[in-house]
Amino acid sequence: MLRFIALTIIAYFIYRWLDGFFGPRPAPNRSRTQSKGGDAPKKSKLGKDVGEYIDYEEVKEDDSSGKSS
Repeated sequence: MLRFIALTIIAYFIYRWLDGFFGPRPAPNRSRTQSKGGDAPKKSKLGKDVGEYIDYEEVKEDDSSGKSS
């Protein structure tokens, strides 16, 4: 019984090692590199007017399309 538990634990660690070796690579953490660079302002690719709320009035259409009821 002790032999089975020991082999199971060894197999588990071998599986974890192989999974870490052949598994997907995590994305590099960019927050560390940006924090070391200083407090440089971030440049936006969008203009300043993008996402701005524009107030408008609805215009009622007249029924002058030439159709008779």
